[in-house]
Amino acid sequence: MDMANWQNYRSTVNGMPAVFTANIEDVEKYHGKGLDKIVQFTIDYQADDETGLPSEVEYDKLINRVFKILTQLTALPNVFFAGHFICNSQIKIHFYCKHENLIVETLQQIDFVKDINVQKDLIWDTYFDFLLASPLEIKLNATEELLDLLKSKGRNLSDTYLVEHSFHFDEEQRMFPFMDELSLGDYSFTTLQYSAQAIQFNEDDEPYFLVKLEQEISLENGEIFEQVERFEKLAEQFSGEYIGWECDSLLDSNKPLN
Repeated sequence: MDMANWQNYRSTVNGMPAVFTANIEDVEKYHGKGLDKIVQFTIDYQADDETGLPSEVEYDKLINRVFKILTQLTALPNVFFAGHFICNSQIKIHFYCKHENLIVETLQQIDFVKDINVQKDLIWDTYFDFLLASPLEIKLNATEELLDLLKSKGRNLSDTYLVEHSFHFDEEQRMFPFMDELSLGDYSFTTLQYSAQAIQFNEDDEPYFLVKLEQEISLENGEIFEQVERFEKLAEQFSGEYIGWECDSLLDSNKPLN
């Protein structure tokens, strides 16, 4: 099993920080093929602090246990590892299967496995609606990574940055009402630009219209996360797609970052 095909991201569960992993390898091979039962179980760990997340040492120990289980269960027929999430001193792990007996028997022999539960999940609600990251969660995690990158380059996040947000629209008639909402609504920006013609880089790509919005903001106070969530919802409202943001310090490769 290739960890490169695992989608990892941070979120929250019942108000507590959580780290999610969803397996996106060979989903089409198993989804809709009769694996309509989900086996769920937990492993306890020692939390590092009030966040409920493990320390680095505890995390390594935990992942070793996870891989021990993965090795055994994925060797069984008609079994798909869906993913897991780490939160509040527990990791909860999810597998889809046709027949749960062998999985349950195997898990019952592992002393650190707890709370084994089997449920029907005909359309994989747990995978698609819970384990798999939403587009917004992906963008919020990418925002955290960009901020970490800026800090690693010696940038002070309290400075004012020129931030560029990008949006894609399949149809021109959806783009203009979106721009009207930006112009007339409570949105702060310095420039608003759009492509007069549809853009298509490759023959196989679907053409799209591009909107770019620039704003000057500090990246220290959490406002960028609010903007990302707001633009995600607004683009969806007008049947568009919010692509994400970049800032001047990363766009200009010739500009020293420290």
